[in-house]
Amino acid sequence: MEAIYSKIKDMLNAYYPVLYLTSFEYDRTKQKIDGIINSLRSEKKEVRLFNWNCVEGLNLITIDGQHQYLGEEYDDAEMVLKYIYKNEEMSKDIFILEDFNNHIEEEKVKFYVRSIAERAKHTNTHAIILSAVYKLPVELEKYVTVLNIPLPDRFDMERTLIQVERQCKINLSVEMRNRMVDAALGMTSMEADLAFCLAAVKDDLGENAPYTVSSEKEQIIRKSGILDYFPKDVGGMKVLKDWLFKRQKAYEKKARDFGLQEPKGLLLLGVPGCGKSLTAKTIASFWNMPLLRLDIGKVFQGLVGSSEDNIRKAIATAEAVAPCVLRIDEIEKGLSGVQSSGATDGGVTSRIFSTILTWMQEKTSPVFVVATANNINLLPPELLRKGRFDEIFFVDLPNEEERRKIFEIHLIKKNQNAQTFPLEMLSKKTDGFNGAEIEECIKEAMFAAYVDNPENPKLEAKYLMDAINKTVPLSTTMKEQISALRQWASTRAKNASVETVLSQKKEMPVLLTRPEFELSGLSISIEKILRSNKFRVYHLSFEYLIGYPYFTNKQDF
Repeated sequence: MEAIYSKIKDMLNAYYPVLYLTSFEYDRTKQKIDGIINSLRSEKKEVRLFNWNCVEGLNLITIDGQHQYLGEEYDDAEMVLKYIYKNEEMSKDIFILEDFNNHIEEEKVKFYVRSIAERAKHTNTHAIILSAVYKLPVELEKYVTVLNIPLPDRFDMERTLIQVERQCKINLSVEMRNRMVDAALGMTSMEADLAFCLAAVKDDLGENAPYTVSSEKEQIIRKSGILDYFPKDVGGMKVLKDWLFKRQKAYEKKARDFGLQEPKGLLLLGVPGCGKSLTAKTIASFWNMPLLRLDIGKVFQGLVGSSEDNIRKAIATAEAVAPCVLRIDEIEKGLSGVQSSGATDGGVTSRIFSTILTWMQEKTSPVFVVATANNINLLPPELLRKGRFDEIFFVDLPNEEERRKIFEIHLIKKNQNAQTFPLEMLSKKTDGFNGAEIEECIKEAMFAAYVDNPENPKLEAKYLMDAINKTVPLSTTMKEQISALRQWASTRAKNASVETVLSQKKEMPVLLTRPEFELSGLSISIEKILRSNKFRVYHLSFEYLIGYPYFTNKQDF
């Protein structure tokens, strides 16, 4: 956090004319800039600080923090730039311009910004544009330096939390304080303060307080318009859970101090309807993290450049609420047409795909990406290489025990007593069914039961059996595709439910020519002699002269 402000100080000393700072926290950013000004003054430099906004106009900020209004003639954006342009004071003058992105497209404004940048080295004048939104005309890109002010780090969050503790007269343990700070990362100082206060009122900063703070991140997600927020849910994948348990430790502070990196993500490959999306919820639940869903369809828009801006916005929002789990459903469909993107959509899909790949490879924020796919053949090979996903898991059709559990879960959801049904028989009868098909069978059976007796409907096993008999599972209609998918995953992916041991590959027999065959038999015989330890061989060589081996320089056995 402090590194960015140290960089701003160096830029001011190096006569950088125009800085563009993007931040949602104006007060905190201005406080930091004020600290930079005080640091420059402590170095015996004469510095003056000005602040402008569309409501208060242009004000000179004195050393004691007082605001001196400079008059109505400088309330207009164009006029304040004219004032900066004509400034010839010998002191280092720094002007903070709030929300100047609303005026940056005006022709005269662009002229003055460019002119200020060209002559600022001689006048020692600096303009700092402060805005929550990046908006810069192409004409000014070479004259303006853009810096992104990061959200509060752990130190800032802990300081905010300590203030809430003092107000509530509560002293948290070091472990609980770290959990609270982790839950608040990605919020602004104001958002974190409100979330901490809510946790204090609702939970007295107790054991459930981190979950209360984390749930407040939903507001950030809803405002993005591209990502969706999902609360935690429960699911079960034995092998996957074991894998997740080992990597959960990477998010602890001790692991970070040790240098352990957070896991990057998973690719879930499987048959449609087998619970890949539910598995993503399982991961979020297992790690007690918010679950976000990226809808690639919402990314694409008609305006030129809007799609690329949307994907960058979605990535920035996900990083803002990190640590979190980001789910991308059916990624192969969202990125279809990458190869022909240049001819069909002007390269938009290719650019979005490139942005996603680069971010997945180089991201440092704890955003765990869970991508699902049904057809591995449609995925670009560069997406599958190591460095982007930690592991590829295959979610197969549920086995008998899993099908029984699926029946039990869905019957309970439908207000039925699962113990009154022959679950073992139903699970055997639905061999080859996926979870979605089992749920639909229950729905169909309930419709049939209600139609037969609307006055006193009762779901019975016969209705379930009838629905099962009328259902043709996907494993039958897409038998060849599923078999090919299983074959591919057998050697290239881990099974999410059961630990599988791959059978050893059978080597193809090697056909030998007759001399090679004779030589092979001879070498076996000699090996047996040498292992007997009854004879000594000083020198043995084989040569091919007439199609068969013979001995040279040999001793009698």
